Amino acid sequence: MNPHSAIDARSLDMDRLIAQRLRENPAVLDKARSVLAKWMTSCDASVRPVFEEWRAILDGPISGVFSVLEGVDERSMRLRQSSPFCGILTPAERTAILMSYQHDQRAA
Repeated sequence: MNPHSAIDARSLDMDRLIAQRLRENPAVLDKARSVLAKWMTSCDASVRPVFEEWRAILDGPISGVFSVLEGVDERSMRLRQSSPFCGILTPAERTAILMSYQHDQRAA
């Protein structure tokens, strides 16, 4: 697996776990909205369009949020690079996912 594919796959695994959290606790969406609002107060104009795109997703139907979190399409992969869902997973969960990909890289 090339490095970019590994990063995309790792991010997808994290977002799938975040989607599971969101299904269990809808307040996760409020946390993402709060993070995004904070980012938008100090972001560079060059990243504002992607944050606006995220705002529309977070303010739209929940099915759209799940579509991005669990999607394998180009748009979902692009949006994952600036996901406002940071801080949802525990450090242990993130580390476990990261380690699983480090192990896969060594095995390749």
